[in-house]
Amino acid sequence: MLRHVWEFAAAESCGACSPCRVGSRRGLERVRSGVPPGDAYGRMLRVMGEASLCAFGRRLPYAVRGLVRAYGERLRGWGG
Repeated sequence: MLRHVWEFAAAESCGACSPCRVGSRRGLERVRSGVPPGDAYGRMLRVMGEASLCAFGRRLPYAVRGLVRAYGERLRGWGG
């Protein structure tokens, strides 16, 4: 499910601002790689939420964190 959220974000990002354009693609790469999230992932979510120009990029971290809360232990750490 988390992978699908990142796939949607990467496909639907308009590309007008770097935080959303780069962040959505890096989020997808991180989830696909299977590498556990780290501090850089948390910073990426924070930057997306604070620096994206549109509501899509600013709200994506909330969607990711909400999904992590809903699935609990299975997605531990992925909420940033």
